[in-house]
Amino acid sequence: MSNTKVVIVGGGTFNSISCHLSLAAPAFGTTARQLSKIYQGHGVDVELVLTKMADHTSKIVTNDDLLEKLVHIADDPDVNVLVMNAAVCDFEMDSPSDEARLSSSQDYHAVLRGVQGKLVKLFKEIRPDVIVVGFKTTSGAKWTTQLSKAAMSLENNGIDIVMANDVATKTNLVLTRHTEFVAMASRDHCLSFIAAESLDLIE
Repeated sequence: MSNTKVVIVGGGTFNSISCHLSLAAPAFGTTARQLSKIYQGHGVDVELVLTKMADHTSKIVTNDDLLEKLVHIADDPDVNVLVMNAAVCDFEMDSPSDEARLSSSQDYHAVLRGVQGKLVKLFKEIRPDVIVVGFKTTSGAKWTTQLSKAAMSLENNGIDIVMANDVATKTNLVLTRHTEFVAMASRDHCLSFIAAESLDLIE
C-alpha cells in the first residue's frame, strides 16, 4: 500500500474569551502519535497534523485554524484516509466584559453556547471518497449509550468509522458503517482495528 496516504489530526483547540483566557478541549496528541506508528507499520504514507496544544511549533490553535487545515487536506487528491482525532472545542462564550483583559479580582458571568457544525462532517461532504475516522468520548456512560452515540455520529456526520471511548469506565468500542461490526476491546486493539479496517475500505 505504498501509494496510500493517511492524514491523522490530533491535539485540542481553543476558543478565546479574552486576551489570556480561553475555553479549551484538552488533548495532547498521544493517541494521534500512537495511530501514526500503527499506520506506518502497514507501510503507508502518514502525515501527522497536531494542534499547538500537542505541538508547540504548530500554528493550529482555534477551530478556524483547524478548519483551514482540513480544507487544505481536502484539496490534496492523494489523501485516502483522514483520522480526525482532534478534540474540537465545541463551545464558546459571549464576552463577559468589553475589557481586553479580565481582572481576576472580580467575578464575571457569561453565556456558554454550543458551536454549530462539525468539521468532520464538512470534510466528508467535500471529499466523500476519503475514508474518515472519528472519535466520540463519553464519561461514565453504559456501553449501550456509547454504541448509540457512535451510531449517531456515523449517521449525522456521514463518516465511516467511529471509536467511542469512555474516560471513566475505560470501555472502548469501534463501530463501522460498512460492515455493521462492533468491536469492544482494549484501547490498543481498537486503534489497531481502526487502522486495518480503514485501509481495507480504500477502493
